[in-house]
Amino acid sequence: MAGKFAFLKEEFLIDGKWDGIDLDASMRHLQAGIGSGGSTISEAAFAALGATSVILTPVIAEQCDAIRVEFETEEGLWTATLELAAQQVAFLNKSTGEVEELPVRPEAGERAAGCFSLARMGIPAMETPRGNVTIDTVLVLVYLQQHHAGRDTFGSVSVADMNLTLEVCFGVLSEETARLKAQARAARSRATRGATAVRKAVEQRQKYGLPTSFDLDMEQERYAKAVDEHAAELLRLAQEIEQHQGVLTGRDAEAARGLQAVSSAGTAADRAHQALASMYERRGLARQRLAVAEEAARPRTHCPECAQSLEARSGEGPLCPVCRQPDPGLPARQAQRAQELARAGEAALAADAELRDAQRIAHKAVDARRKTEQDAQRLAGRTAAYRAQEIAPREAARARARAAESDARARLEAVKARRQELAQIAELEKNAAASSLRADDAEKAWTAAEGDAQEHRQQTAKQLSQIFADIAIPMAPDKIRNAVIDPKTLAPKINNRSLKQLARSAGLVSIAHTAYHLMALEAARSMPLVLLPRCQWLDAPLDGLGGGPEGERLANAVLTVCAEITGADAQLILTTPQALPARPQGLHATKHDSTKPLIPHARPESHER
Repeated sequence: MAGKFAFLKEEFLIDGKWDGIDLDASMRHLQAGIGSGGSTISEAAFAALGATSVILTPVIAEQCDAIRVEFETEEGLWTATLELAAQQVAFLNKSTGEVEELPVRPEAGERAAGCFSLARMGIPAMETPRGNVTIDTVLVLVYLQQHHAGRDTFGSVSVADMNLTLEVCFGVLSEETARLKAQARAARSRATRGATAVRKAVEQRQKYGLPTSFDLDMEQERYAKAVDEHAAELLRLAQEIEQHQGVLTGRDAEAARGLQAVSSAGTAADRAHQALASMYERRGLARQRLAVAEEAARPRTHCPECAQSLEARSGEGPLCPVCRQPDPGLPARQAQRAQELARAGEAALAADAELRDAQRIAHKAVDARRKTEQDAQRLAGRTAAYRAQEIAPREAARARARAAESDARARLEAVKARRQELAQIAELEKNAAASSLRADDAEKAWTAAEGDAQEHRQQTAKQLSQIFADIAIPMAPDKIRNAVIDPKTLAPKINNRSLKQLARSAGLVSIAHTAYHLMALEAARSMPLVLLPRCQWLDAPLDGLGGGPEGERLANAVLTVCAEITGADAQLILTTPQALPARPQGLHATKHDSTKPLIPHARPESHER
C-alpha cells in the first residue's frame, strides 16, 4: 500500500512575490468561472512534481518565474519548487531539511524529478524492456485531465508503459516480479532472434548446394591461384607500358617542340606581313612625290590662268595678266625641278626595291610556317600512331587483367565467406542454444516468482470490479446495469462495453472516468497491494452530464458518491467551471472569477489576451 500523499498549498512566483491558494482539505472544490482556470492550477501542480506530459497555459508560462507546491507524505512536509527557465525542481523536506535539486528532463545518467516524486508517493520508478513506470503514466491514474475525458481511458500514454504501470500500481505484479517478467520476455525475444539467424544462415548455405569444407578449400585454392596469375600479368603489362611510355614521352616532347616551332614561324610571318604595310605606305608616298616632281619638271606650254599656249603671244584678245612680262629666272627653276624629279624617281625606285625585298621575306616566312606545320603534323601523327600501336593494346590488356583479377578476388572472398559460414553457423547454433537455455531459465524464474499470478490477477480484477460497480452504478442506476474491470487490460467496462464503444454517450463516458478514478482512490485505501496515493484530482468531472433536471440529478449522484468515498485519510480535489448543484458535507469550496483569480497576484492583462 502506498504511503500518504496530499496537496496542502500551491503558490506562484510573479515579479519576486510568492502567493497562491490553499488546497488542504479532504474534499476541495475550486470553481473556476474564467474558463480553464482549473486546468491551469492542476497542471501547474503536477508540473511542479516533474511531470512532462502536462502543458502549462500562457498565464503560467508568460508571467510566472517558478511554481511551488506543498504536500504531505509519511516522511513529513515537502515543498517542490519548479524553476520554469532552468526546468529544475528543488525538493525540500521541512521536517528534516533534506534538499534535492533534480532536472525535469534529465541527461543520460541523471535522476529525474518525476522519479523522486514517485518515490514520495511510494511507487517505484521502473525502466524495463517491457515498458516504463514514470510520473506521467502514474499521473493518468491520479489526475483526470479534462481533455482526456473522452473515448480513451489513458490519454496519450503508450500502451506498453500503461499496461506495466497498471500491473504495478494495482498490485498485480511486484517490482521484482515485473522486472523478471520483462527479463523473461526480452530473453525469449533474443532466443527467437538467435533461432531465426540460424535458420536464415542454413537457408543461405542451401542456396550454394551445401558445399563441404573440402569443396570450399579447393575453390579457394583455385581462385587464389587465378588472382596470383592475373596479378603477375598486371605487373608484366605495367613494366611494358612503362618502357613504351618512355619512348612516347620523347616523341611527345618532339611534337611539343614542333608545335612551338609552328608558333615561332607564325609569329615571324605575322611580323613580316605587318612590315609590308609600312613598305606599301612608303612606296605610295614616294610615287606621290614622283608625280608631283614630274608635274613640276614638265615644261609649261599653257598659261595656268587662261589655258592658252604661251608661245602664241600675238593675236587678238586681251593679254594674260599672268604671263605678260618675260621671266629671266625660268632656266634656274627648270633645272631645280629636274633635280627634284630625279631624286623623287630614285626614291620611288628605292621604295619599290625595299618593298620587293620585304615581300620576298614575307613569302619565305609563310613557306617556313607551312613547313613547320607539316613537320608538327608529322610528329603528332607519329606519336599518335605509336600510342595506338604500342600502348593502347597493352592498356586494354591491363584493364582486362585488372577486371579478371577483381572478379577472381570477389569469387575468392565469396568462397572465404561461405567457408566462414560453416564456423558461423556452428557459433550461431551454440549462441541460439545458450539463448534458449537462458530464456528457459528466465521463464522458470518468472514462473517461480509469479506463482499464482493469473489467479492473483483474477482476484485483483474481481475486487476492483466490485469497488468500481459500487461506485459507478449509484451514479446512474437507470443507465448502468453492470460495471466491471477487464482482468486482461484492467480497463473499465460499463454494460459490457468499453469506453470506445460508449463514446456516443458523453454522460456515461464522463461517469466511467470519474468512477474509475474514485475506484483507484478507494483501492489505495482498502487493498494492501495497491501502490497508489490516496489522492485524486478531477478536472471538470461533471462535463458531459448535460443540463436541466437530468444533468442536475446525475451531478448530484456523482457528488454524493464522491463525498462517500472521500474520508479523513484521503484527498479529493474537484475543479469545475460551474457551481456545484449540491454541496456535500465536508466540501471546502472556493469560487474564482475575474475579480478573484486563481492566481491572486497575476497581472490582469494576462486574462485579457
